[in-house]
Amino acid sequence: MSLHAPELDLTQCDREPIHLLGGVQPHGVLLAFREPGLSVEVVSANAESLLGLPPEALRGQPITRVLDADSLQRVRTGTAAGPVRVTAGGRACSALLHLSDGLTVLELEPLTEDDAKAEEDALAAMHRLVSPLALARGTSSLLQSAADAVRALIGFDRIMVYRFHADWHGEVVAESRADGVDSFMGLHFPASDIPVQARALYTRNPLRLIADVDARPVPMVPPTLPDTRRPLDLSGAALRSVSEVHLEYLRNMHVRASFSVSLLKDGALWGLIACHHHSPRHVPAARRQACEVLARLLTLQLGAEERGAEAAERARRADLQSRLVTRLGECPSLPVALEEHGALLLELTGATGAALLLGDLLEARANPDEEADEVPLLFGRTPGEAEVRALAAWLAKDSGMGTVFHTEHLGARYAPLAASPDVAAGLLAVRLDSEAPRFVLWFRPEVARTVTWAGNPRKPAEPEPGHARLHPRASFDAWREEVRGTSAPWTREDMDAAESFRGALTGVVLRHAAELSRLSRALARSNAELESFSGTVGHDLKEPLRGIQQYTAFFLEDHGDSLDAEGREHLQAVGWLARRAQAMLDDLFELSRLGRIELAWGEADMQEVVDEALRTLSVRLEERHVEVRLPRRLPRVACDAVRIRQVWANLVSNAAKYQAGEPHWVELGYFGPGEPRPGAADRAGASYVFYVRDPGIGIAAQFHEAIFEMFRRLHPAHAFGGGSGAGLAIALRLVRLHGGELWVDSAPGQGSTFYFTLGRGPR
Repeated sequence: MSLHAPELDLTQCDREPIHLLGGVQPHGVLLAFREPGLSVEVVSANAESLLGLPPEALRGQPITRVLDADSLQRVRTGTAAGPVRVTAGGRACSALLHLSDGLTVLELEPLTEDDAKAEEDALAAMHRLVSPLALARGTSSLLQSAADAVRALIGFDRIMVYRFHADWHGEVVAESRADGVDSFMGLHFPASDIPVQARALYTRNPLRLIADVDARPVPMVPPTLPDTRRPLDLSGAALRSVSEVHLEYLRNMHVRASFSVSLLKDGALWGLIACHHHSPRHVPAARRQACEVLARLLTLQLGAEERGAEAAERARRADLQSRLVTRLGECPSLPVALEEHGALLLELTGATGAALLLGDLLEARANPDEEADEVPLLFGRTPGEAEVRALAAWLAKDSGMGTVFHTEHLGARYAPLAASPDVAAGLLAVRLDSEAPRFVLWFRPEVARTVTWAGNPRKPAEPEPGHARLHPRASFDAWREEVRGTSAPWTREDMDAAESFRGALTGVVLRHAAELSRLSRALARSNAELESFSGTVGHDLKEPLRGIQQYTAFFLEDHGDSLDAEGREHLQAVGWLARRAQAMLDDLFELSRLGRIELAWGEADMQEVVDEALRTLSVRLEERHVEVRLPRRLPRVACDAVRIRQVWANLVSNAAKYQAGEPHWVELGYFGPGEPRPGAADRAGASYVFYVRDPGIGIAAQFHEAIFEMFRRLHPAHAFGGGSGAGLAIALRLVRLHGGELWVDSAPGQGSTFYFTLGRGPR
């Protein structure tokens, strides 16, 4: 575990050959014989105490010297169901068989009168054990009932149900204990307390009894096998002796007898029923077998409860997804549908924030000109857009990610978000495109919690000076650790829901893509027809307008003297209206043409662009006596210089036009990176904010948006020199084509300042 001190090599514990210790516990006898001749090859050194024959007298003899043929056959057929009662050496024994190293291993444990009675009462004991389990409701109640039942059966001082976490550290989740015995309820134990090979043996052998911690192990005769030159593999032996490290660990806990029953759910080690006694204590084979049956029933009921809860949760998630996908499919715009139903997306995985990076499917958002794959859709509490894009890029580089990625401690995996545990301590991601950073991301905040360990988990062992051997810790006092930066764990249901939504979203995206393709083709046809129509209409409308202007001019020139003042005024009005209609038509065609142009991006000297725009306006500015003020030289920027010159010309022309009092002036300038930006300019996030300021009549706040509409004028047509009202609309369109924005800060009688920004360049 990461909690361990780095100077301790705790892998020693994982490498300890606890199945090759070469001995057995003294409360039984072990013999190993070879089939088919049944010749005994290995015997535990205590054989004479039970069988009346020393190991030397048994080696080389048939096993039938110990068990008659009928008893041996009963053991062969009955071992699968548990220990079989036999007579060996004139005494009643329980017998077990298993295979190891090419030998058949026989284990014999003598039965006392109490043991025999326990065997007779096994059915009654099972009834007492099973009844409480049948009545228990809920996992906690079920585990507590199991702990109480086991203590009633074997009489140990403390019974714990010990559950393994994903990192294999354990937690005591239920406990039954005698009066005056310390409680371990709720305590956590490091994974190193039960190393890898010990967990493997717990999976293979569900029962493990250590009847007396201080008993001396009994060696095997011979100590090693002639063909392998190593001790007999006792992995499958119930009598297997105990690692000295584990014995020391138990002594440090003041435990003198230990018994454990493995809890195997779907074949995997889920936990243990761990039993401690403060004095040596033997558990008869029948009662051990009853405990194993209880454990199997317990895990079956646990599995049934978990499957029921999982089924209910899956049904709830399926309903959420059905509602979400239905709404996404019904809405014509996928981004709009996602924004409207973001709460369902969050509830689907129990997240507090979500981000979708869908690329070109976002082009239906507010600004159709911005690059879609750089603008993720965000819901709830998430990192910022730039942080989400960077996270997606990082995920995309992980070729081994597959389709689903999850972590409860994102900061440990991805350093840039380590400082944002309040929004992104946990991440669940599904990948939508193997070739591009297209993801659905769900975020969870940190859940600060306190974990109470049985002793300091950073010191699970202590080295022995001058030796490689480790000694287990001596203290199991409660040691509290504050855990920060991690979220609630993602469950299997969370990941299944994310994976399922990925498939459903792909289907919706395909339907939307097909519809967008159809609409795109229809729009292309409409644009072509409109362009043809506008060209025809433009030519057909301009010709009569020019004719009206010419004939009114000819008539006034040839017959004006014969008309009275009112007649000449009416005829002049006709000419003015024709010129105005032609100007409006020209502006309308100009605006429509902007939608089809390709910008010629390049680095431009904005000062030169402005100078050229001012030259085209010089006559008009001189007529109105307008002073042009330039506080400092303008910078170089990326833009289409011709189009931005048109923007400057329209803004300056507008500023010069709407001034009543003297003096008349127009100021052109900019705010650069890091410079303070007064007023409305503060809202812009661009590197440069350009402006055109005038001391004119000003504009009321309610018209700040309306003035950018096509042909929208706030004054009579002849006022302030007239005009079509298209200049600001065209300027706005050109700025937006550059990825920027144009807005005004103004009030009546206080002049106006028009601000505009530009994008970063072609993308």
